[in-house]
Amino acid sequence: MALSNIAGQQRAVSFLSRLLRKETVPHAFLFSGMTGGGKLAAAVEFARALNCLSPRDHDGCGLCGSCRKLDEGLHPDVVHVTSDGPGIKLDQIRELVKRFRFRPFEGKFRVVIIHDAHRMLEVAANALLKVLEEPPEANIFILLAVESQMLLPTIVSRCCQVRFQPLDDRIVAQRLVQEEGLSPESAASIARLAEGSIEKARWFSVQDRSEGWKKVVDRLENLDTISILDFFPMVSDWAKGREFVERDLEFIKLWVRDLILFRVAGARYPAHASTQSGAALTFDLNARTRQAAGSIPVEHLFILYQRVELAMQGLKVNANLQMTLEGVCLAIKDFLYGKGNWNSFSKRGQALSF
Repeated sequence: MALSNIAGQQRAVSFLSRLLRKETVPHAFLFSGMTGGGKLAAAVEFARALNCLSPRDHDGCGLCGSCRKLDEGLHPDVVHVTSDGPGIKLDQIRELVKRFRFRPFEGKFRVVIIHDAHRMLEVAANALLKVLEEPPEANIFILLAVESQMLLPTIVSRCCQVRFQPLDDRIVAQRLVQEEGLSPESAASIARLAEGSIEKARWFSVQDRSEGWKKVVDRLENLDTISILDFFPMVSDWAKGREFVERDLEFIKLWVRDLILFRVAGARYPAHASTQSGAALTFDLNARTRQAAGSIPVEHLFILYQRVELAMQGLKVNANLQMTLEGVCLAIKDFLYGKGNWNSFSKRGQALSF
């Protein structure tokens, strides 16, 4: 692969290519954007272009000794720094500093690619900041992070920022067909779930995961009919599948996003959408849900979306699983279907009362 072949990131690739042509490469970059959008691939290809022995139009040739070593993971001047346990530690940055006493072994530049830079521990981040303040000659840093706000502002200010956008669904679907052997129909369905991330699409492509969204949507769309006596046993049963709850919250977030798209843009599920309909929904919302979403203030839907995101963050710091699910489902039931939409009796109890 070459930098010019990075799919779906034309703006970022064009910017990096201009720097290579002008031979004005900053000492530090921050590549930000969602995981699976191409940041790492672009960083590696940028390193290739910088050190290629026979560059073609200021891009890597893929054939010279430097390019081949890079493909084999053996290039001594391309250094990857990844999380060690909870994050990137101070000792890892100190090891880097030792390398800077020497010039690059073979290439013109030593390229240091720091994966998940937002996971640097504070002491490690401060140590890296000192390096960036007085950058060693012939060393280029590429920090990869989801959002620039997750890093120290002082580090961000010393980096050239390059933003990577979510990939188009068509690109994601094409990669799934080529690399995972999925049918075009399955690939298109999963691409809508992946929100522009190849990594997330591969995760969803596992059969039991891609089928799970149907159960989640069914539960959400039946919250308007469930009684208060049935609600808590339902959530308790749901929470027993602990290993799937994080995935299910991703589905819930996508579902609420669909409600917002339907409310604001009148979007439709692809099977029912015309070419003029604009953005397409991920899920085929039923009539009751569409009616509910269309009859409440759009601000309520944005609050719901924020609630789900907060719940997902809570799980990452070991929040109580059942209470987290209860909170999300209660918010959906109350905001979307109304606080008065509670039946005191279960369906069985209603049947017995007649």
